[in-house]
Amino acid sequence: MNGQLCEAVIKRDKWVEHMNKKAEHTAKVTYNNERATMILNTTYKTATEGNLIPDRETLVTIIGNMIKSPNSNWSEKEPEWELPRTYFDA
Repeated sequence: MNGQLCEAVIKRDKWVEHMNKKAEHTAKVTYNNERATMILNTTYKTATEGNLIPDRETLVTIIGNMIKSPNSNWSEKEPEWELPRTYFDA
């Protein structure tokens, strides 16, 4: 070796930096105390009884749709880090 980092190490370091930034943003903005409390107080039972989610099959479908067809915010993210749209297809 000539002392230079290989491309895989450089990519890994960029990925770690990216994930650390996302974690910081998530902790500060996305899941602030108010949002965290709401999530903690909304259990699966509460969501289904409150007609937020009619049944487990609907929940699975909603999650699958979010993964396969992300909203505009997620669609604008760095495509290099995205999974292929067909990744979860059976």
